[in-house]
Amino acid sequence: MNVIFRTLALGLLLAATATHADAPKLEPMLPAIPTPIQAYGAQNPACFEWTDGCVLCSREGCSTPGIACQPGGLVCKKLAK
Repeated sequence: MNVIFRTLALGLLLAATATHADAPKLEPMLPAIPTPIQAYGAQNPACFEWTDGCVLCSREGCSTPGIACQPGGLVCKKLAK
């Protein structure tokens, strides 16, 4: 009886391997291209002031980042009135 279970398990393993080998290959996803902080205002017209944690931008321009600052995600700080 043990031989039957081993044979059945081996058959299932071979069937699963053959099915996997026939599966289409998926292309790796490319990383998303981050929005430059200067372009954020054009893409978000309702936002008047935005930041990435290092640079503060408004409709008039952007500040200069600190030397060791590591930017995070872009966030709207003030909506246009």
